[in-house]
Amino acid sequence: MSNIPKLRFPEFSGEWEKSELGKLTQEITRVNPNSDAPIMMISAANGFILQSNKYSKEMTGQSLKKYIELHAGEFAYNHGASKLKKYGACFCLDLDKARIPFVYHCFKLTEGNTKFFSYLLNRTQLDSELARYISSSARMDGLLNISYTDYMKINISVPTLAEQQKIANFLSNVDSIITAETKILNTLQKKKKALMQKLFTQQLRFQSADGTDFPAWEEKKLGEFCETYSGGTPKSGTAEYYGGEIPFIRSGEISSNKTELFLTEKGMENSSAKMVSKGDILYALYGANSGLCSISKIDGAINQAILCIKTKENKRFLCNYLQYQREYFYSTYLQGGQGNLSGKLVESFIIPLPCLAEQQKIADCLSSIDSLIQTQQKVVTTWQQRKKALLQQMFV
Repeated sequence: MSNIPKLRFPEFSGEWEKSELGKLTQEITRVNPNSDAPIMMISAANGFILQSNKYSKEMTGQSLKKYIELHAGEFAYNHGASKLKKYGACFCLDLDKARIPFVYHCFKLTEGNTKFFSYLLNRTQLDSELARYISSSARMDGLLNISYTDYMKINISVPTLAEQQKIANFLSNVDSIITAETKILNTLQKKKKALMQKLFTQQLRFQSADGTDFPAWEEKKLGEFCETYSGGTPKSGTAEYYGGEIPFIRSGEISSNKTELFLTEKGMENSSAKMVSKGDILYALYGANSGLCSISKIDGAINQAILCIKTKENKRFLCNYLQYQREYFYSTYLQGGQGNLSGKLVESFIIPLPCLAEQQKIADCLSSIDSLIQTQQKVVTTWQQRKKALLQQMFV
């Protein structure tokens, strides 16, 4: 098998050179920062290193020991993460200097283009390579760990410096497009948030077709005008309960038109799972998705982490209002946001209700900006998929 990428700039030819990563890099063994002056902090989420705009505050000697300083063009990779997180995620700093937690091993190139290597080392194709170096002894307590020595054994293929630079510049341009399109998406989302603020606080009111004002809004508990119920989960590991034709909607899928799991009729009969219909309001009760709300795009079954809300009021109006007040409901009804929501709590939410005609106008207004957001989200997603495809084809 030739060591040549599927997609290549025409001015380059010949095979790429195979190498272990360690032959092109050098470990950084920098000691703790000896200054407590505020500098940029590098944070982490779900195993990934995130470049934020936050600066460190005044730090004591003990706090500083949790960090090392990373300089421009230097790399760090996540050497330990739970099974649910991405181990081996690699990051190249493009700031002058920043502080990074000690949960990362750091290194620098002795030769090569740093931008090219930042793309090379984050390809999904390397996942299987990384998995080879996770020994059984490194799986204790559900943790994965990749030592620096093993990480440096990763087999890579690299072209000449000129080709590295060409690929890096091209992919950087793709990243710039993704950044610009994402900025447009974020702007639209902020505009929707600002519009919701004006509509739901009644700073902005609609009028009827004849120009007269709509009646004053009424306040009601959600349970007074809605029917609610949650579902359940069939016993896991029972094969005859799963793999049927009934979509099993979980809290992370309330906005999706598809599900990963399907139930059988027997699974439904032997559990508390309940059916919902396309158009019902689905409200997430538990975990990271708690408080998220959407209108179901499919018929399916729900588990105990989802509350189905049925109402004769305008569903799009109510769904938008629940989403708008997510943080408020959390802080008001859960004593600072601790714990999970329940059906009873949601039924006790106080909802300001305009007449149905005004609900419709508000829903239509928000739907118009939702359409713009959805269109822009597709643009961002398309560019992200293009980049993913390029990363698969432009590297060996």
